Amino acid sequence: MEFISDTLNSLIVMHNLDARVFIFVYFVSFIPFYLGYFLLIYGTARKLKWSDVHSLNFKGKFTWNSTALSGVYVHLFGRMMPYAYIVFFGSNLPIYIYILVFLILLISIFFFFRRLRISKIRSDMSSVDIKLDFVVSDITEMNRLWEIYGETFEPVNKITPCKQSLDKEHFFSVLKSTSVRKYLLKPPEGFIIGIGLVTNDFSNTPWISEDYFQENYPVECGKKLAFYFMGLAIDKNFRGRRYSISLIEHIIDDLPEGAIMGFDHSKNVNPLLHHFTRIVKQARIIERRRIDSQHYHVVQHRK
Repeated sequence: MEFISDTLNSLIVMHNLDARVFIFVYFVSFIPFYLGYFLLIYGTARKLKWSDVHSLNFKGKFTWNSTALSGVYVHLFGRMMPYAYIVFFGSNLPIYIYILVFLILLISIFFFFRRLRISKIRSDMSSVDIKLDFVVSDITEMNRLWEIYGETFEPVNKITPCKQSLDKEHFFSVLKSTSVRKYLLKPPEGFIIGIGLVTNDFSNTPWISEDYFQENYPVECGKKLAFYFMGLAIDKNFRGRRYSISLIEHIIDDLPEGAIMGFDHSKNVNPLLHHFTRIVKQARIIERRRIDSQHYHVVQHRK
C-alpha cells in the first residue's frame, strides 16, 4: 500500500492533478479492468467443465467470440482511464503520449465512420431480395449464374492446387437438383447478381467424406440436419458491398433448428474466410470448430 500511495502522490505532483478526482478515477477503473478479465475468461472458456480441468482436456474447449472481444475492450477501457485523466487534465507529459493519444483518436474516428458506412450499406441492402430456389431450369438464368460463378472461380483456381469450384456440367446439374438449395441474390433492378449453394445431400459434394459426418454428427445426419456450404459467387461489378455476408446471414437464418453446416476454403485464396463466423449478425449464437486442414506438396526429380 505504501508503494501505491507513493506512486499516486508522485503522479499527482508531477502532472498537477486534482488528488481527490485522480484517486477516484483510479479506483473506479478497477471495475472495468477486472470485469474485462471476467468477460474474456468467460467468453473463451464457457464450454470448459471442471471435469475437463481435472483431466487436463482442453482441446477444442476454448473459443474466441464476441463476448471475449468485448472483454478485451472493457479491460483496455479500465486500464486507460487513469491515463486518459492525466492526458486531458494534467500537464508535463512527454510528447510521445500526445502523439499516441492523437493516433488513438484518429483510429477511433476511422472505425466510427466505418461503422456508419456499414450501417448505410446494410440499409441499402435491405431492399435486395434473396430468393430460395430448389430448382433453376430456365436456360437464361442458368447461363447468367454460370457467368457469375465462372468469373468468380476462374482466377481462384489458378492460385491453389485444390479445385475450388464445380465444372459447368456439374454446376448445371446442381442447379437442376432438388437436393441443393440455391439462394439467388437480386437487387431491385431484378437481374441476378449472386448465388449461394447449400446441400444436406453429400452426393453433391464428392470431395467431402460423408463417413466423417456420419461418424461425428450421427444425430444431425439421421435427421438430415447436416448441411454443407458449397460456395457462393457474386457478380464482379457488385463486390465489396457486403452482399456475401448478407447472403451467408440469410443462409444461417434459413437453417433448421439444431442443424450444422460444414464448409471448406483454401488458405492460399482467403486465409481469413473462416472469420465470417465472427462478423455475421448471428455471431453470438453460433460456434465454429476447425475440424481439419490439408497440405499440398510437389516433389520433383532432378537429373
